[in-house]
Amino acid sequence: MYAEWASLQDEIHYDKGNQSVLHKFPDTVGRDVACTVVKPIAQNLSISASNGDPSTLDGDKDVKWTMEVLCYGLGLPLGELNTIKDCVNIYCEWLTALVTPKPCVPRSIVDDPNPYAQVILHHLLNLFKPRSGAGVDPVNKQAMLCHRVLRTIETVAKESSILSRDTWTVLLKFLLAANDSLLSPPTEKDDIGDNLCERVLSVLFGIWLVACTKCFPSPSLWKTFRNMSQSWRHHEGLVLQWHKVNFALTSRLLRIMHGPDYPELVIIENDDVQIIPEGMTNECIAQTWFRFLHIIQNPVDLCHPEIISQTQLFLQYALNNEAVVEPSHHECLQKLPSIFHKAMKGVSVMVNSFLGVPQTVKSESRTSGSQSAGGKLATPSTPPGQRKPGGNPIAVLAGSLAQRASKEAKAAALKSVVVVPIEETAVLSLDARCAFAPTRPHCNSILHLFSAWLFDAALAGVKLYGCHAAPVKAQRRTSSFIESKHSSVSVEQTAAEPVIIYDNTYETGRAEACGTLCRIFSAHKTGEDIQTVYYSRFYIIMFYGLQTEENTISGEVLSNLLFNSCDLLRVDLAGIQILVPYFLNALELILTSNTPHFRLCDQIPYVELRKACVHLLLSMLCLPLHFKDLEIKDIMSNPDSEEEQRSISFISLKVRIIDLLQKALFLETDSTNTQMLLGGLMLVVQDLATSEQAEQITLQPQQDISDTDVHADMSGTSVNTSSTDSSYQDTSYHRLHHHPKDQDTAYGLFGQATSLVCNRLMSSWISDLNTALAAIELLAGLAKVSIKPPNLLMCKRTVKWICDFIANQCNRHAQHHTRDLHSVIVATFKCLQLWLVEHSCLLYDKDCLHIVLEVVELGISGSKSQLIRIRYIYLLLKVKVGDNHIMKTKLDKESKSVAMVTKNRVSDPPKFKGDKQLMPASMRVKDAAEAVLTCIIDQVGAFPPPCGPESLFSLLDERSLLKYAKGSALPEHGTPFRYYVIDNSIIVGLLEQPLGNIEDPLPTVTALIRGPFGRHAWTMQLRHAPRAQKISSRAHLFEPSRPVPQDNVGIKHNVKHRFYPESVDKIPTCKADESIPTLESLVTEKEKPEIDLIKGFIEKQVIFEKDLAEHSRKEKEKTAYPNPETECKQPQITQEYQTARLFLSHYGFLSLEALKEPANSSLPPDLVMLDTTNTAMFTDMESLDSIPSRDNDTVHIFYVKPGQRTLSDIINNVTSHSRVQPQFLEFLHSLGWPVDVRRHAGWTGHISTSWKIIDSDDVDEDDYQTGTGGSIYDGRQQVLYWADVSSEVAFIVPSPDATHLRQNSCSDSEKSPTRSIGNDKFESFVTKPKSLGLDASKINQVRSTRESPSSPPEIPSNTGSRGKRYGRQLGQMVGPDTKIFVVWLESFEDHENFPLGDIQTITSTGQEHLSQKQSEKDIYIIFIHALQNGLFRIHMQGHEKNVTKMTMAIPLVDGMVVSRRTLGTLVRQTSINICRRKRLESETYQPPHVRRKLQIQDIVNKYRCKMTEAEFFTALFQDVPK
Repeated sequence: MYAEWASLQDEIHYDKGNQSVLHKFPDTVGRDVACTVVKPIAQNLSISASNGDPSTLDGDKDVKWTMEVLCYGLGLPLGELNTIKDCVNIYCEWLTALVTPKPCVPRSIVDDPNPYAQVILHHLLNLFKPRSGAGVDPVNKQAMLCHRVLRTIETVAKESSILSRDTWTVLLKFLLAANDSLLSPPTEKDDIGDNLCERVLSVLFGIWLVACTKCFPSPSLWKTFRNMSQSWRHHEGLVLQWHKVNFALTSRLLRIMHGPDYPELVIIENDDVQIIPEGMTNECIAQTWFRFLHIIQNPVDLCHPEIISQTQLFLQYALNNEAVVEPSHHECLQKLPSIFHKAMKGVSVMVNSFLGVPQTVKSESRTSGSQSAGGKLATPSTPPGQRKPGGNPIAVLAGSLAQRASKEAKAAALKSVVVVPIEETAVLSLDARCAFAPTRPHCNSILHLFSAWLFDAALAGVKLYGCHAAPVKAQRRTSSFIESKHSSVSVEQTAAEPVIIYDNTYETGRAEACGTLCRIFSAHKTGEDIQTVYYSRFYIIMFYGLQTEENTISGEVLSNLLFNSCDLLRVDLAGIQILVPYFLNALELILTSNTPHFRLCDQIPYVELRKACVHLLLSMLCLPLHFKDLEIKDIMSNPDSEEEQRSISFISLKVRIIDLLQKALFLETDSTNTQMLLGGLMLVVQDLATSEQAEQITLQPQQDISDTDVHADMSGTSVNTSSTDSSYQDTSYHRLHHHPKDQDTAYGLFGQATSLVCNRLMSSWISDLNTALAAIELLAGLAKVSIKPPNLLMCKRTVKWICDFIANQCNRHAQHHTRDLHSVIVATFKCLQLWLVEHSCLLYDKDCLHIVLEVVELGISGSKSQLIRIRYIYLLLKVKVGDNHIMKTKLDKESKSVAMVTKNRVSDPPKFKGDKQLMPASMRVKDAAEAVLTCIIDQVGAFPPPCGPESLFSLLDERSLLKYAKGSALPEHGTPFRYYVIDNSIIVGLLEQPLGNIEDPLPTVTALIRGPFGRHAWTMQLRHAPRAQKISSRAHLFEPSRPVPQDNVGIKHNVKHRFYPESVDKIPTCKADESIPTLESLVTEKEKPEIDLIKGFIEKQVIFEKDLAEHSRKEKEKTAYPNPETECKQPQITQEYQTARLFLSHYGFLSLEALKEPANSSLPPDLVMLDTTNTAMFTDMESLDSIPSRDNDTVHIFYVKPGQRTLSDIINNVTSHSRVQPQFLEFLHSLGWPVDVRRHAGWTGHISTSWKIIDSDDVDEDDYQTGTGGSIYDGRQQVLYWADVSSEVAFIVPSPDATHLRQNSCSDSEKSPTRSIGNDKFESFVTKPKSLGLDASKINQVRSTRESPSSPPEIPSNTGSRGKRYGRQLGQMVGPDTKIFVVWLESFEDHENFPLGDIQTITSTGQEHLSQKQSEKDIYIIFIHALQNGLFRIHMQGHEKNVTKMTMAIPLVDGMVVSRRTLGTLVRQTSINICRRKRLESETYQPPHVRRKLQIQDIVNKYRCKMTEAEFFTALFQDVPK
């Protein structure tokens, strides 16, 4: 920099300006003259006299002669301290002539002060010369006089406006000479240099800055300053003052370069003195900053005592002192490790400032030697924005690396080093770190400034392989910017020693430099180029820093490298993959042990270091399967080593990475780290399974007896190991160490993952809310992983573990039952539901079915019917995590030393439901258990339903059924449906008209059943034969064909019919027979004619009947056969049935007990008839249908090109496929499948188009858009949709057209008045399109106007009334309004500028008004950035209005790197899990089936017909309109 300029150092050293004529006389003469002359002059000064008298020195001669005496007096021994003090007072008063002259100042000096001031400055130099042999007290008094002089000079320099350039030059030379006189000699305890070090340096730097403002120093002066400062570098104060000035100049420079919005470097001054003078121009600041940056030349020299001690005074001291063998052995150089560290952390602060990390630094004074102790300097290792706030203010370089060694390590590494402790420390945290500024300079720019220093410092004390070390040039570098970047004075090269040997004396400063370099390279921008030489030197530093062997490891360097390298593998650094094996070695060292095996810095807790290692591990999980057989070129190892170099491929690291992940998860105790590892485990399983599926690999696992039994069990018999007595033993925890032998396959990893997670869930995570939820989310994700062949044994065990976990949580003591605990139970029931649906064959196993139904019973009722409790003193869990590696753990205190393990046997007598007291853990748990039970009955083995996964409802409603019903009923005649409510929870609409497609004249009833879990349509017939015979029911009602008559009618026998058998005549009579007299014996003569008359009538009648019979016989013979009048005829077929009554009766609903009002209860009877004449009921029925049976979520997807910050630019990107990356379109289609919103029966992303189907006749057959970049899925025509049994998600890509259409519709709806609804409610109900719910406008209309007598108007919320509100509002139960955005970034830095406020205006779902507090929205953004290597970087960003105990969900974790195969799946799972967590913690959320149940109860309360039993049966027998 100053090569063409001459240094003034020799001129200053040999300057005779401080010599007096009295020096030529004997010392006694000079002393006597000085004491005699100085005293009267000092008495004449205003500071000593009562009034300031004018000076008696009239002429120039008098003044010069007096100055000769004063010059000699300033150099007197400290024994003449009074005379020296008088000399100082005189010169200080005379120097005021440059500012405001006093009366005591001679007139000649007042008239032309600059020449005299220059002479005075030369003379004052005598005061700053050390006096040998002086005591402590005289030295302190000399220091006080020096302070007086320095204060005066500061005042003159800052306030004087008449200083000439020559005076400024002399002033700066004086300060340089004074500093050199005091600081160049080796530091001795309590000498004048030690006392004045900080003060004299601060005056030098301060006045130099003033000179830069008023009279910029010449290049020769700058070169002199730089050269002379090399002799002062053994003083800590030099580095501190250097940083103090550099920080102030850097802060101003950043504002000049980047403006006021750039993150600021805030400096807190102890003395409230402004370092930078006012009036310094921007150009002056830039020039001054660069010169001051290099004023002490290469700070890396501080780690080389042999260089620091190469001065004349150090050599002279070594020659004169027998105790010092070499100049580098001087005691004062023992502080060099501390000084080196302070220098490096100051550089770190400046680097962080350029990177845009907000920092606050506090000026630090040099700690005195009396405070030195045997502790090592502890300083922070990351910017203050990345650390947790400590108890005390942050020290000076609060943004840099901090290390403190343990006592044992210090004794071994720093045997002869005296180190200086500091008073304040700060604990670092990755979670508190601040992001780099988006407008930060390029890495090349920062490396041009600081790389040479940092590269050299990062290898301080390291002996390199010969292939890594460049030859040292003859001229050593003094600047980090100018000289060659290849030379390195801090690197000792050796080609003969293959073993790396470290000198850990300067380990702290080296670790600081390594951490700073890692942050620089982590700040790499998308598409940014870094010079190859910087890459190579950085990778060499990483290679030596990541060494883990016992004789090569440097603990502080390793910990700081890892702590600051979280982003290195995810910022597209060229060739960074060559470090993956070394990173993996370091991660294995740390993550496989809960205690460190090396020395850490105190500022980095081991938990935070493990967190950084987890981040690195998450960045390399997908590398093996992504690069596969690609070899990792080894250019780091020593080529001279005899060991043969082995080629390593990425796929060879797969087993190591998976094994490390499982070990880390097994050992991790921190909740945050555990959740991150769980997300990584889900990524690995999903990636491996998807990769095998894509390659169509079918790996047949090695069969064991258990697998065979399970496969046999699926055919209908129970497994042998799952018998009544041994079922629980088969899946007990002592067998969990058994894993499939192909651990690197998806089959084996699936078994390992589920086993490990379930073990840890039962033992360690049972009381940790966030970790337990993450584990449940992982198990839910594993349920959907497609493994071929399926690992059925592990699936069965997992379901049993889940049930055991629920049982253990429900059986915990009452004091542990909190809302958080119940949230975990609810989430676990959801997980169990997914496992049963995805693996429906598990329920074919009776033991598995028994356990599932038992835990459902526990959730609903609070207890099990069959209980046998076994006490375990402790439970030993064994998990085989790696080859020949068995790890053990005990149950935690929550599971307790006496764990209650429930075991059930089918043979145990059950406790009936009616005998149990229903006491569920909570209503939320009961609702979740009911949902699982309903899912088992309705969905397990039957999902997706015939109409597709978009709807669990039946798509039929009243309008659809009436369209095909036989009848002519019109709406004005009343509805043909009869509505009944069963058990106050199920609405049954019965249609007695047969449908048009039913030709059989059988009793038919069509039932629309609306219950808590949806709407279902049933058609039932009273049939004479099963449908399987395929015979029409009418065939059984026709007349059977008559047999053909036979000619042979047989023999006719004439038989005389008797009343009694013939044997009666043979029985003799007795008197009893004659007890009844005959008729003749009773008839008198008078009555005899009447008797004869009667007998005549009888005879005539007999004759008449015989004749008639004969006539009839003859007529019959004449009549054709068969006789139509006497032939049997079938009765007419009945066409009218009261099938509603038959349905209620046959299913046992119709009974007198069911119609009675419950005693002492407000509940309605078990069977209630609804009033169909009230048309408002149909509107409320539509409101019921608008409540889905599943949770619905919406994810909005955006594409951001580099530099875009406005909403219009962002949404315009997706209008054409040429404007988006091809991977983006692939990602969209991996999220779900496209559906037409007009034909879609599920959730579409907006309530106005959801849950309805428009008839095909009403749909315009317009062509879909083609060639778009995703805008076709903007919600107008299509959306991307995905659904399972418990949730449905709509993925929307907003486009400009959809945005304008939505904005216009919103403005139109605000202008149009609300239309009231009267008697046309039912009419709209019958004629509306096929729908599962109301339009949003309909809902608003219904809420705004209620004309039904049973539906009184709502009480306004702003009236403050506390009266009864009729009905329950959905807005009180739908839960939080959670927004999830997925943003695809071409440039990762654009995530800082995403226009979140504008985006919210176009992402309405129509459900915002249903949320309790619309202003309190939780927004979560998943940023996706495509890396150049084909992987994808994930950045999670949450904007929570209310900070909660639940963290963000998994499987995606901030910073994770995922593959193309898993990106869509993981984004979808994470979005669903985020919404589920927010619902779990919301107090305003209720599950859909609970909301439906409450809505049904509301309908019952409004529209029930209160009847007696007689009135009910009367109404039941009445016909409805047909």
